[in-house]
Amino acid sequence: MFRTTVAAAAVALATAAAPLCSADPIAPQQDQPCPPTADEATTMPTTPSPTAGANTPLRCHEGRWQPVALPADPSDRWWSTGPAIPLHGQGMRNPNLLSGPWSGTPLAPGNRCHVAQRAVISAGVVSAPVATDGAPDETIHFDVAPTASAVEFSGYCLWTRLG
Repeated sequence: MFRTTVAAAAVALATAAAPLCSADPIAPQQDQPCPPTADEATTMPTTPSPTAGANTPLRCHEGRWQPVALPADPSDRWWSTGPAIPLHGQGMRNPNLLSGPWSGTPLAPGNRCHVAQRAVISAGVVSAPVATDGAPDETIHFDVAPTASAVEFSGYCLWTRLG
């Protein structure tokens, strides 16, 4: 009985502490400070909010996450904190990002970056997702197609359009 209780307590303690070790960084919030590495990067809220305007993009400007006036020009720098950030490529109206070469750089040790893209094949027809995954601590390089309709960035990463 005592061994069972001790084992149950050890399992409960281990599972309670596990999320603290592998939790995603806190998602940027409007008017909150942003790190210097995020300067002029844009992000999207990862969860819908009932507050008016809370689902608009945020840009790190002068050390704070500030809302972006819509419609906005495409951004060449994106910041993701873990959950997927859904964006529109040039295959859609009002793109969030432009085609061309991009990189995704992990922002903390042990992190990895992931990008998934869908391209417009013909009117009303979109490709299956094409994914690029990085190894832990590895910067990934990929091209966003001019016909990309949907691009999702995930992982705790800084995404930069090259050139």
